[in-house]
Amino acid sequence: LFRSHLFPIGLTFHGGMEVVAYEWGAPTYLNFDAPDALAQETIAGAYSRYANGFPGHQAYDYGTMNDKVYYVRGGMEDWAFAGSWDPDRVVECAPTTFGGNFPPEKTRYNNSTLRAFNMLVETSDVKNPPRDSLGKRSQPLISGSGDENGHVARNIRLALLAMDIVEPYVSIHGVEDLQFEDDDVIPSMNMRRYDGGSYFENSRMVWVPQNRKTYRIIWTVGGAFDIDFTEVLFGPWDALPENLADDKDGVYPSTTTLKTLASSQFSIASPANIDNHHRGRSRWHEQGPFPTTESQDLLGPFFETMIDATEYPPGTQLAVFARAKVDSAWLSPAPHVRPANLGPTSHLVNARTNPSYFASNAGKIVKGREDNWWYSPPVTLIIGSEAEGMRVEAEAVANHALVSSFDGHVRAVRINSRWGSVPSVMEAMTRRSFRTTALRLPSSSGSIAHWIVLGTLTVLLGAVGLVFVRRRRGIYLDRKRLEQDLEEDEGFSVEIAEGGYRDDVNTSLESIHID
Repeated sequence: LFRSHLFPIGLTFHGGMEVVAYEWGAPTYLNFDAPDALAQETIAGAYSRYANGFPGHQAYDYGTMNDKVYYVRGGMEDWAFAGSWDPDRVVECAPTTFGGNFPPEKTRYNNSTLRAFNMLVETSDVKNPPRDSLGKRSQPLISGSGDENGHVARNIRLALLAMDIVEPYVSIHGVEDLQFEDDDVIPSMNMRRYDGGSYFENSRMVWVPQNRKTYRIIWTVGGAFDIDFTEVLFGPWDALPENLADDKDGVYPSTTTLKTLASSQFSIASPANIDNHHRGRSRWHEQGPFPTTESQDLLGPFFETMIDATEYPPGTQLAVFARAKVDSAWLSPAPHVRPANLGPTSHLVNARTNPSYFASNAGKIVKGREDNWWYSPPVTLIIGSEAEGMRVEAEAVANHALVSSFDGHVRAVRINSRWGSVPSVMEAMTRRSFRTTALRLPSSSGSIAHWIVLGTLTVLLGAVGLVFVRRRRGIYLDRKRLEQDLEEDEGFSVEIAEGGYRDDVNTSLESIHID
């Protein structure tokens, strides 16, 4: 797995106590801190808080393996963290499997492979806990005192947190009072395409009336802890390249895009809802998210600003980006680090704090960002005239798109929402053509048009019939799955063969039996 991937973060689950433990866990470094100790402590503390406890069990204790568990020689956690940069502690394997003919090159790892925060989670004092302590499949994200919470439920939460912090991300949450319903997290590597469309076509598009001149932008930052600096950039789409990512490695944004964003064609707006203008905390921070909103349904943090588009006439398409720098405090070394004077060694810390960092393995890449900025996918504001407002709103509502209005005046309209379509008034305003389902009938032949219409109706009726049949079958399958879930009493279950699992320092691979 490690030879064919590039893991920034990992978890190993064991039993015998209840603790989250990190490096070091080796006798060579007894009583010493590991490089990137502050980052590891921060993440382990977040694991403990979010996993939390449940009836009869406290939240996980956390600390180094040397302090909280016991040290071992050649433990997987230390190996996955330091095998690429502490080679004096790595002994090449000589497996006896496959008749002793296991290729030796498959036991070697390059300078990038083994730099993961691979933490140990000791999940339970009892290695075969009773079923009623596991929790239930219903609402595993709720850390409550009911019987739905338990060992499995809290470790689902812990694992989801680990996935969230693999990489920082920035996302524009809304425009004016319009909140995006498809507020997805899009990794900065190999940013998605839909049907081969451009970044412009795949951006969330919002129509705004030119007479308002200033527009409220709301954004969030995640996958991190401390938000050191964040702001919004905006400017005309026409100034940007067609592909915003690097053509070779897919990293977003590309160097060309960054040069354009740094030019005079783009303006900067700072957050207006925090006193120091730029700093904040993510939802995983020990002090909680900041800044927040009044809504209890939104965890935050949410930053707000007003962008001034006075200079842009109707018909302009503005590209809006949010960006952030995060977790620079992780550069501070712990007081007793060994090996000393190495600086950051892990993928997680280097990617956030070292612009020149580059690690690759098996076609996967972990790369630092220019000036340590992380960028959101762009949102498009289409500046329209006030006279178009009623028509745009009517078509958007008919297509179930999102609309923000106040005192009878349209403030913002989502014109390409997931369930909607592009209002016809917008088609002539876009820099690059939208895909449209409008049928262009030949004007020179009424009979040809007649047969085209007839054929189209036939295809549509067939498609509707097919959708109806598939939907009925889907409802039937969903009902059967629900019945099966109810028969399982909504419980998690784990079966461990007698004597089939051991978790002690003398266990060898040959002694482990896996069912």
